Amino acid sequence: MLYADDLTLTANDPVQLQKMLRRLVSYAARKRLTVNVQKSYIVNSNAYRNCADPVFRLYNQELEERDSFTYLGMLFDKHMNLHHAATHALRPFNAALRRVKEFGIEKRISDRPHAMLWLFKTYALSAGMYASQIWSTQFLKHDNGFSNPLQVAHMTFLERILGIKSTSANWCVL
Repeated sequence: MLYADDLTLTANDPVQLQKMLRRLVSYAARKRLTVNVQKSYIVNSNAYRNCADPVFRLYNQELEERDSFTYLGMLFDKHMNLHHAATHALRPFNAALRRVKEFGIEKRISDRPHAMLWLFKTYALSAGMYASQIWSTQFLKHDNGFSNPLQVAHMTFLERILGIKSTSANWCVL
């Protein structure tokens, strides 16, 4: 039987990371699993190091270095830019919003705010919240609460469904 799973290893020291990769190979062998080297890569976010980038190996093959990767829907880049990650998450959220709007029109319930809000809560909000415990942390400040692109899309959708002016206070809309 074939299956796939995601795994991310992080370390502050290149020697420790290579040690973890060797342990991963040993573990996979004991469990009769294989790790796909072609789908494995390194993202180095340590910009303060003055030495050359180390080479990491898995099954004696050199791993490719990239500037970013997506893990469980969350975009990580070498600069750990969480605003970029939130913007990346905006695409599936907007797609879910579009599906909710289309469904409302198709079923002729788009003029029923309570029904549209339930659809939003059920289908769109989960897409917008995926990995939010990571990308949202920089926005959890009193003055910065609604500057996240996902929160802006969320508020715009709610204002349209409820027929509220965009100048209404965000906290009141929620």
